[in-house]
Amino acid sequence: MSGKNPFWNYDYNAAQRNREIVDSYQQANEARLDSQQAQFEASMANDRVSRIQMQLNNTINSHKKVVADYEQRLDGFKLNFYKITLQRNIFKTTLDRLQEQWPDKKENILDEIQKQRDRCNQPEYREKWWNAVSQNNIGDSVLEFPYPQRELKNKL
Repeated sequence: MSGKNPFWNYDYNAAQRNREIVDSYQQANEARLDSQQAQFEASMANDRVSRIQMQLNNTINSHKKVVADYEQRLDGFKLNFYKITLQRNIFKTTLDRLQEQWPDKKENILDEIQKQRDRCNQPEYREKWWNAVSQNNIGDSVLEFPYPQRELKNKL
């Protein structure tokens, strides 16, 4: 029947073309909507990446400041440790030489060293100095050499 009626064939072909045109418009519209959705999602992702990057930069900058503060404190600790080490070496060398020069006073010197050691190992004394050292708040009077520089009287 469809082959004998030219109008029916025409109507069928026209309807088929119309359906294909509508389908192609619908597919194009869906593709456009999908494209817009993808662009929107990409834009949202880019905004999120920008926010995260900004937070990361802020965190890095704040940590750089913290690290710089710690490095500055560390430099202060190093300088203090250096000064105290020099004093320790001077006093140890001096005590060793005094014991060599006056062997009869060696026991008195060692006894006095032990007395001072016992005094400095008292919990209150240790806590006081631990707090000062841990805060890097020793004070210049402790870090400076306790005796003024002078000319040698006896040049050996």
